Amino acid sequence: MASKLTIVLFFLIVFHAFIVAQNKPTSRGEAFIQQIEGKLDKAKIQVDKLTSDPTTNQSAENWYLKGYVYTEIAKSAVYKKNVPNAEFEAFDAIKKSKELDRKKFESERINVLFDLSTIFYNKAITLYNDAVEKNIASNFPEALTHFEKFLETIDVLEGDKAIITNLLDFNKVTLNSIYLYAGYSAFKSNQFDKGKVFFDKLVLLNAPVNQARQAGYPLAYIYYTEMLLAMKDTNAARGVALKGIEVFPDNPDVLMTAIDLFSKMRKMYEMADLMEKIVSQNPQPDTKMLFVLGQAYNNIAKEFIRKGYQSTADQYKTKAIEYFEKVIQLNPSDKRIVFNSYYNLGVIYYNAGVNAYKQRETSSEYEFLFKKAVPYLEKAKELDPKNKNILNMLLKAYTSLNDKVKAEQIENELYK
Repeated sequence: MASKLTIVLFFLIVFHAFIVAQNKPTSRGEAFIQQIEGKLDKAKIQVDKLTSDPTTNQSAENWYLKGYVYTEIAKSAVYKKNVPNAEFEAFDAIKKSKELDRKKFESERINVLFDLSTIFYNKAITLYNDAVEKNIASNFPEALTHFEKFLETIDVLEGDKAIITNLLDFNKVTLNSIYLYAGYSAFKSNQFDKGKVFFDKLVLLNAPVNQARQAGYPLAYIYYTEMLLAMKDTNAARGVALKGIEVFPDNPDVLMTAIDLFSKMRKMYEMADLMEKIVSQNPQPDTKMLFVLGQAYNNIAKEFIRKGYQSTADQYKTKAIEYFEKVIQLNPSDKRIVFNSYYNLGVIYYNAGVNAYKQRETSSEYEFLFKKAVPYLEKAKELDPKNKNILNMLLKAYTSLNDKVKAEQIENELYK
């Protein structure tokens, strides 16, 4: 549940593309194209010949020209259709040019690399945003490739990489955020080894808390935990989740990830100890944290019921009720949290009433519990009038309490 919520929140984060404008004198590449009637398709034929002919393919200038021409093709909506991988070929050509001669044409190579970095970045962000916002999972592998190429352009620039990093700063984009998106793209592409490389730049398991907090994002701990679970490495996932809580103790989404993990691992005592630690670290938690704590204690109670430890379960159920009640008292603006708090409280008392009825307890016992459930379920119904689960619970509760008028009203809503 934590990861899904986080991903939804994360879907709302959209980076705007770079818009690069430079006033540059005519370059060697531009002059080359102009000599060939200013046509990119003809320039492409020429540079392909120069870089494939054994007598001319060891020229740093020819490879630079190919890099320039292919970059211009990549920037052209018309020519790009015929050369879909133009930016990749351009990048390889620039690297080859630099390999043959590191000094000649370096300033012009830098200009091409700047353009290529922008192309790679913009494409990566477009693919990534479409993947997460429009649920186009097939975009993730290509997004990852473009993120990797963008980062590689920075490496190839070496001492001149400030031209890119300054642009990132201007656009309020950090390299760590790019590592996060690349890591998530790798995770969603099932390229787990690459995912680890990127997440390990953000999740510093052996670093002091202050250092780890500076380097990481809460989402990095969440996604890394999810990826390790997908790899069935629960021990490593546990380590990342616990470090996440240590580094971001006030982040409800990190907490939810850890809770979800411990629930899957059936580590209820460990989870209970963790909850007590979190409560002590957050003496005045916000409403979202209160709700998360309520859910966690409710899950612990359910697990102890399943194991047959009713008295222990009751202790944690009481704590769950306490936290859900606190949420309602604070009346947060997030109506989803308000609804779920009313709903959970109604379900807690309703299930207890059903259990008392099945155990043939006295009518006063289960009637008391149903009466406790009804106000919460009615409030939840106000927020979600067509919720079938709520309507069914209210119908059974009203029937058990012999409230025929309200039971008939609910029947009409259910079956009309």
